[in-house]
Formats: sequence, structure tokens, C-alpha cells
Amino acid sequence: MTPFKKIIFFLLCILPVISACANRDPLYTPTGRAAFVPEQDTPFSEYIQDSRENIEQILDKVRPDNGERKYLGGYTNAQAASMRSPFQLPANKKERCSEGGKGAGKGFLLIHGLIDSPYLLSNIRDSLHRQYPCALIRAVLLPGDGTVVGDSLEMDHKEFRRIVEYGVKGFQEDAQIEELYLVGFSAGTTLAIDYMKNHPSAAQRLRADKITGLILLSPSIKAKSPFAFLASFISLFKDWESRFDEEDAVRYESFSYNAGAVFYALTRDMMDPEYALKVPVLMAVTADDTTVDAEAARRFFCSSDAAQQRVLIWYQSIDPAVNNRIAQAADLQCDTVLEIPLEEMKEEFKTVNISHLSIPIRPEDPHYGLHGRYRHCRKYAASPADLAACRDEEEDNLFGENNVEELPADLKPQYRTLRRSTFNPFYEQLEAMLFCFTDTACSTAELLKRK
Repeated sequence: MTPFKKIIFFLLCILPVISACANRDPLYTPTGRAAFVPEQDTPFSEYIQDSRENIEQILDKVRPDNGERKYLGGYTNAQAASMRSPFQLPANKKERCSEGGKGAGKGFLLIHGLIDSPYLLSNIRDSLHRQYPCALIRAVLLPGDGTVVGDSLEMDHKEFRRIVEYGVKGFQEDAQIEELYLVGFSAGTTLAIDYMKNHPSAAQRLRADKITGLILLSPSIKAKSPFAFLASFISLFKDWESRFDEEDAVRYESFSYNAGAVFYALTRDMMDPEYALKVPVLMAVTADDTTVDAEAARRFFCSSDAAQQRVLIWYQSIDPAVNNRIAQAADLQCDTVLEIPLEEMKEEFKTVNISHLSIPIRPEDPHYGLHGRYRHCRKYAASPADLAACRDEEEDNLFGENNVEELPADLKPQYRTLRRSTFNPFYEQLEAMLFCFTDTACSTAELLKRK
């Protein structure tokens, strides 16, 4: 074959590849401008502004407001960017309280979960701000989240660690901050625990980074799937484990194998003793979690023999067999577990059990709440009639975790459609326990009484 023919043959071979790349949907393609880790000396307010502008510019390019792709709830890209961005309260130094105000000296670093955004912790932010108006509250955005789901194809767990270190350092260097709480949701809890493991300190000494305690909501200690370890290998050949229309203005709905690989890299050794926490911990877990292994989280909590304040809020299962099995498992029993029976939920919330996603969100939330603008109905994506019914306000629609559909007939509640629950009917109780936990005068015994 002549050199000219070789060139023609090569071009014919690669043209289909080039064409395929050129026609790739930009929503599911890396942008090259994913959420970033700023330089360590970057002011947090500048990081917030740069992040928000970057997100909005990408959304305007990939899914313009006048285009065919719409968010459920009719949000604009500017609104979506605001909801997805890092945040800070108070917004700037001029609004900081003088010494002596309620919450002065307290800091809270909020870390959201995988394929989520800081919005998932916005209710926690508001609760803390009402209780401690003089505290400094910040949330970071994990690199790869917040823009378009295509950026999850290039997520890196090392970048996740770096953004947490950036967040902690900002509090550490703030002379007004005396005590810092890490507040994690889902994979954000993994990152908080990982940070503590990689920055050890003697148990009874004041930490140089000022970390006083951890608040872990829907903790991700171990993946639910026994095949999670394969995600990295599969990502070499296939991008998406699941792919949806991306209608949520707050978080990604599709899930990439690379995101799964990142999660596994963070959690694969989490049950090792070296991860045991030596600081006070408040943890909230639902037994019916279908995203992560809830029992692994409970085992992680109970395996520590540290003497500090430690309380686990455990939302029981809708399945009595699960509750019985857990009650009989010696490695899942410890003294500071507060069991929450589902029978205590108010009927007005139309909720049958607690999901992974719902724990940090109040029922009144305008996006995810009981009457929120977003309805989690992805399971009905293949059936337009069921999807429309799920998104409607029909009386016989219920909220619950995905496992409800797998219950035996005698346990399964009656419903037209089941939305995945996106709010916590017990939020007020959780809020009260947050306040007690972060009040140095409140004891573990008092925490355990707050039912």
C-alpha cells in the first residue's frame, strides 16, 4: 500500500470516531471547565463568585434558557447556578458579628455528596444560621459536580480531598474561629472521615485545625453493591451506569462509572481501624438506604471505643424482619444509638420510610419538600403515563425509599406511584439534636433524650 493510500485508509478509519465525538451530546461530555480547587490563599468569597460564574456560563452554553431542555420547576440557569454553587454565611467579613454574639467562634464546613451540590445541605445551613447567627458557615463544591454531568467522567478523588483541605485551612487560619465542625452528607461524610484519618491528632489534644466534631448524614462507609470494585474497570469501556434527561436544577441524575470508581476509591478501606474517629460524632442513618450500606455505617459507629460524645440517629426499616435482624446482631449494638420508629411519622407527610437522599432536607424545602417543585420519579421514565402521575399531586401518591417496591405484598403500602422521598419528616428532631451536639454544655445523655 502506497503512503497516499495509507493516509486515506487511516482517515477512513478515524472519521467515524471523529464524527461520533463531534456529535456527542454536550450535556454528557466533559466541558474542560469543571468545578475547581482554588489556590489555598484564595478568599472564600472569591471562590464562590468564580464558581457561580463558571457554572452559569457552562449551563448557558450547554442548555440555554430558551432551549428545549428544561428543569422541573421552571428554573433559569442563573437560579440553578446559585443553587449549585458553594456558599458562605455571613457572606463577607463586614457582616461578621463582633465577639460575644451567639455562635461567635464556631465554624461549620459543609461537604455535599457525589453527583450532588451544596444545595443538599442548604437546610442544615439555614438551621445552623438561625441557631448561631454569629457562626461562620461555608460549603464547598466537589470538583466535577455542579456544571453538567459530563464532567463526572473526569472526577478524581484526589481533587475531592484537596477541596476539603482548602475548606478546612480557611477556618484554621481564621483567628475568630475557635471550634470547627465538619458536616458531611453521603460521600461528604466519607471525605470528612478520610480527612481525619489523613490528619491524625492525639485524642485528648486540641487539634491544630480546630476540628471539634463531625456531623455525618447518610454516611457512605461502604457501597451497597458488592460489584462496586468493578466500576473503575468498566469505566474504561463504558461511560454511563444510568443516563437520564437531567431535569433536576440541583444535582446530576445520571451516574457515570467513573463517579462509581471515585466513590469506591474513597470507601474501599473505610472499615479499617485506622479510620476510627477520635472526636465527637453525630450520625444519622436510615436502615432502608438503597444507595449505600447502612449496616456498615452502624457497624463503623459501634466499633469505636472512643469516650467522646457520640450519638447515632437510626431511622428504622419499614420491614420488621430487617429491624429484628439488626437488633440481634451483636456488632450493630452500642449504647448511644437512638432508634427512631417509622410509626412516629405524621401522616400528612405521605412518607412510608426514609431514603438516603432525604435526611438533611426539611419537609418545607421549596425544591425537594412535600410540595416542592421537583419530584423524584426517574423509575417511571419509560412510562409517560406513570411519570405524569408521579409528578402530579394525586392523593394516592406516596414518598419512600426505592426498597418499598420490593417488599412482600403483606407489607407493601397501597399507592398509585412511589416517589423517592426527598425530605425528612423527622427534620425538626434532627435539627434539635444538631443544636444540642454543637452546644458544649449539652451532654450525650441529653442528646439521647431528644426524641
